[in-house]
Amino acid sequence: MIQPSSLQPRNAVRHGLSSSLYVPEERIPFVEQIRMELIHIHQPQSADERDCVSELALARWKSSECDRQMDLRARSESAQAGMIFDRQMLEQFEIDEKLWHSNPRFRRDPLGQTYHGAALFEQLWSEILHSLHSKIQNISLQQARNMAMLLGSSSKIHELSLDGHWLFSRFLKMEPNPGQTIIWWTHSSETIAVAGDTKVIDHHLYTAPDKSASCKELKERATQEHQFWKLRKRDLEMEYATRRKQFIEMSMGTGLGDPKLANEARLGLRYQITAQNRADKLLRRLDGLKRQRMLLEHRSAQADEREERRLERETRDESGGYTKESDLYKENRLVKAELETVMEDLASMMGQIEPEIHNTQEPPVQEVATAVQNKVADQPMAIDGRLQARIDRMMKGRSRSERARIKKQFTAMNKESELAGAVN
Repeated sequence: MIQPSSLQPRNAVRHGLSSSLYVPEERIPFVEQIRMELIHIHQPQSADERDCVSELALARWKSSECDRQMDLRARSESAQAGMIFDRQMLEQFEIDEKLWHSNPRFRRDPLGQTYHGAALFEQLWSEILHSLHSKIQNISLQQARNMAMLLGSSSKIHELSLDGHWLFSRFLKMEPNPGQTIIWWTHSSETIAVAGDTKVIDHHLYTAPDKSASCKELKERATQEHQFWKLRKRDLEMEYATRRKQFIEMSMGTGLGDPKLANEARLGLRYQITAQNRADKLLRRLDGLKRQRMLLEHRSAQADEREERRLERETRDESGGYTKESDLYKENRLVKAELETVMEDLASMMGQIEPEIHNTQEPPVQEVATAVQNKVADQPMAIDGRLQARIDRMMKGRSRSERARIKKQFTAMNKESELAGAVN
C-alpha cells in the first residue's frame, strides 16, 4: 500500500521529480491502481517480488508524471515558438514593405515571394476591384498609386514606367477633373511637374480610350492580377505553415534563447530519462526474480519426480523379487527335464548299439571296442542330428548367460551318467 505523503520525506516538494518517495496525496490512488495492475500481471509470490512491484509502481508513476510535465512544457514552448516565428516574419515583412514603397520596381518581386507580401497584394487588388465594381466605378488617387506600385512602377509622377503611364492615363480618363487630380498627384509625389512630364501625360491621356473602355480595361487587369496573387497566397500559405512547424520542432528543448527556460528543459529531460531508466531496471529485476522462482519450482518438481520414481522402483523390486526367483527356478527345472530327456535318448541309443558290438566282434575286437568305449566315456560323445537339433532349439533365443548355464547343466548331467555307468 502506498503511504500518504505526510509520512514521507519532503525533499524536492516543488515538483517531486527528483525525490524517490514523495507522492502527492491526490496522486496516491493513481499509484495504487498501477500497483494493483502490476500485481495482476506479475503475480508476486515472495516478499522481494512484492517490494519490487511497489517500487515499480512508483517508478511508473514518476515516469508518467515526467512525461506529462514534458508534454505541458512542449506545448508551452510550441505556442511561444509559433508566436516568435510569426513576429519575426511580420518584422521582416514590415522591412520589405518599406523597401517596396521606396523602390517598387526592384522590391515588388521579393515582397511577393513571402506569404505576408502575397496576402497584402491580394488584399490591395481586392479593394481595387471592389471600387471598380461599385456604383461610381472609379478608384481613388491612393488606390491608383497602389495599383502602379503593384504593377512594378513608381507612384511618383516623374518616375512612371510604361505600365504606370498605361494605368494613370486610364485613371485620369475616368476622373471628372483630370487637371486637379494631376495637381494632387504632383503634390503627393513631392515634386514639381515639368513640361516634359506634362507632355508625356497628355500624350498617354489623349491616346487612352474613353471612360467606359478605360474602366473595362482596368477591371480586366485588376481581375487578372487579383487571381494571380490569390493563387500565390494559397501556395505560400502552405509553405509558411511548413516553415513555422519546422521552426517549432527545431526550437523544442532549446529554451527559445532564454537561459532559464533552457536550463528547465534540460533538467526536465534528465528527470524523464532517469525515471524511465529506473522503471526499466526494476522491471528487469522483477523478471529476474520471477525466473529464479520458476527455476526453483522446476528443480523442486524434478526432485519430487525423482523421489517418486525411486520409491516406485524400490516397491516394484521388493514385490517382484520372489516372482523373479520362482520364474528362474521353474525355468531351470524345465531345462533340466529336457536335458534328462536328451540323456535318456542318448543312453537308449548306446544301449541299442552295445549288443551289436558284443555279438559281431571277436574277442580282440571286443577289447578294442571296450577301449574305444572307455575312451568315449572319457571324452564327449558324438550326438546324432536329432539330438543336436533339439539342443539347438533349446539354445535358440536365449541370452549368453542362459546358454552357458544350460551347457553347465548338460555337462553336470553327463558326468552323473558317466559315474552311474562306472558304478554299474
